[in-house]
Amino acid sequence: MFKIRFAAFAAVILAAVATVASAQQATQAGVGAAIPDGKVAVINSQAFADNINELKQKYDQVINQFKDRSQRLEDAQNRLQSMENDLKTKQNVLKADDYAKLQDDYERLKKTSQREFEDAKAEYERVRETTTRPVRDKLLQFLQGYATQRGIVMILDLAGAAQTGALAYWNPGADVTEDFITEYNKANPVAGAPAAPAATPKPAPTTPTRKP
Repeated sequence: MFKIRFAAFAAVILAAVATVASAQQATQAGVGAAIPDGKVAVINSQAFADNINELKQKYDQVINQFKDRSQRLEDAQNRLQSMENDLKTKQNVLKADDYAKLQDDYERLKKTSQREFEDAKAEYERVRETTTRPVRDKLLQFLQGYATQRGIVMILDLAGAAQTGALAYWNPGADVTEDFITEYNKANPVAGAPAAPAATPKPAPTTPTRKP
């Protein structure tokens, strides 16, 4: 029920670091300052939840906190499915009173499960937000420093840019996702986290299909 990892900060990254270094330099130099020369990079924030050790640890904590409730909801869903099958196949088998009772039990469990799911979902989202917020804030600050140190004046988030048509092409060498994750994990070690994997070749650039 609650095992989905959310890229909750994808849109925030687009807004906060679209012009990280250039915004900082423009603020320092004044409104009329010339646009600085520098590199443009892309990053895939969807990879953060599973590969930024601090963030993964927080998500895992939240998932474990809701593990029992999630299991109860899953069990209830299985019972509902079984009852629904009985309602379809036993209408002409069960006595009228027994069938009516099965219908009542099904509707009661359905309403109870839906209410419990909505309550659990709302609480899960609240806990996930408060638990991961400190790490997400650190990620944005680290990304700003990362860009400034490397002379990057713009970072585009692949999580949504290509799909929306904001990014039609990127050179694999411009993808800093793996390097950023490695540098962040080095600067913010987590006990028990696996060692950083060896660098892998980046995929060939792709050109998303644009809708007419």
